Amino acid sequence: MSAAVMQTPDGRWRVEVGGVGSVAWYRVIGPGVSRAVPSVDKLADVLREEGVELGDFVEPEAA
Repeated sequence: MSAAVMQTPDGRWRVEVGGVGSVAWYRVIGPGVSRAVPSVDKLADVLREEGVELGDFVEPEAA
C-alpha cells in the first residue's frame, strides 16, 4: 500500500512511496515501466535513465 504519491504535471510518470516502520520503498510507474526501488538515490537514477528529473514531480491534485 502506498503512503504518498507524486507525479509529473502531465501525469505521465508517477512515484508511489510506501514502507513499513523505518523501511521505505519507491515504485516508479511510467510508459512501459513499473519498477520498485529501495532508496531515493536509486529512484533518482532510474528516473534519469528514463529522461525524467525527480525535481519535476508534484503532488497530484485532489479529484
